[in-house]
Amino acid sequence: MYVLNMNRNSICLAYTFFNSLKTRLKPVFTLGLFFMFLFGSLSAFAQVENSQETGLAPFLLLEKPGTKKRIRYYIGDEIEFKLKDEKGFFKGTIVQFSDTSFFVNDFSEIPLRTVEALADRSKGAGIKAVAKSAYLVIPVFFVLSAANNIFNTGDTPIIDKEVYPMSAVFLGITGAGMLYNGRRYRLKNKWRIIMVRL
Repeated sequence: MYVLNMNRNSICLAYTFFNSLKTRLKPVFTLGLFFMFLFGSLSAFAQVENSQETGLAPFLLLEKPGTKKRIRYYIGDEIEFKLKDEKGFFKGTIVQFSDTSFFVNDFSEIPLRTVEALADRSKGAGIKAVAKSAYLVIPVFFVLSAANNIFNTGDTPIIDKEVYPMSAVFLGITGAGMLYNGRRYRLKNKWRIIMVRL
């Protein structure tokens, strides 16, 4: 009888311990799930160095002198630029270089001195993919919370109140990511473009 009571007490203590542990680790689990989706999406859309970057092909270099911030544009790359005294950005594919210009699409010549700004949209797709992943995490919160309360705790309501603010945060991440359209580099703000012909 004494052994039976000890076993019951041990089971009760173990159950209480695991219940307490589960409650404490819920935020850690949620945060881990978020970072898993975030880093998984980022690694899936990480940029790969341009295969032409061998030092042999000429390229247009956008750089901020004194820093390591550089973007290279090769023949065949898409470029988005704004000309001086123009309101909007133009987009085209680089087809040729000269010492002072680049040519896009139908061989329209764009002298470097007429360019006011460049836009880099290359990270837009990756950030939008992260935003979509953040959106897909929201239903997971609801399903996990409902499953936990239905099958484990029996608590009501079946959706924990913590799920709603967490879902709002992920919805905010989704909105901000979907609105991101890339970065613009104005050449008067210490940025410059130069032609590199090796």
